[in-house]
Amino acid sequence: MPQPKDLDPYADARSFCGSEPRRLREAAKMSRTGLGDRVFCSGTYIGLFEMAERSPQQDMSRAFDELLGSGKHLQRLCRLARKSKVAG
Repeated sequence: MPQPKDLDPYADARSFCGSEPRRLREAAKMSRTGLGDRVFCSGTYIGLFEMAERSPQQDMSRAFDELLGSGKHLQRLCRLARKSKVAG
C-alpha cells in the first residue's frame, strides 16, 4: 500500500478527494486515529480514504467537513469522485 505522501493528488478525482481530508487533518494537527475517534471509525479507515484505496462516502465527508470546519468542501469533492470513471 503506498504511503499517503506518495499519492499524486492530481492523478484523478478520487486521489484529489483523498488528499484534501489529509491536508485539512494535518492543518488541524490531528492524527488519523484522532480523527477516526471523533467520527467513530478507525484510523486505518481514514488512511484508506486518504490514499484513495476506499471510495469516499457522503456521510463520512459530511462528518469530516463538520469536524475540520471545511464547509461543504469535502462533500462536494466526494460527489465528484464518486462520479469519476476511474477504476477503483
